[in-house]
Amino acid sequence: MAILLLGVIILLIGIWMMRNTEMDALLKAKDKDAWVTVMRPSPSGYVNSFGIIPLFSWILSHGYENSSSEEVKVLGGKALRRANTARYLMLSGILFMVIGFFVTLLYPAQMANV
Repeated sequence: MAILLLGVIILLIGIWMMRNTEMDALLKAKDKDAWVTVMRPSPSGYVNSFGIIPLFSWILSHGYENSSSEEVKVLGGKALRRANTARYLMLSGILFMVIGFFVTLLYPAQMANV
């Protein structure tokens, strides 16, 4: 059960790290065209991610390298490190959750006695 809880905590930290307000503000101030392209609402409109997921994907796909602003490119490198950390934390959290789930299924009697 502890492994499962650890996985949930790591996953939540990774999700929290997806947010990048500095890059959002700088992109809006220095490269308005790129900001409009990245932050445009999805056509389906079912999921309103407040621009977190599109900006996260844009950073991971190195979209900042095509920006006309040198400041966006510099901050993009720092944002990429944070985005990679968030991605790996989320993957690790999911992995811990799956392992914790199967450990709990395989050893239910031992877990009840603890």
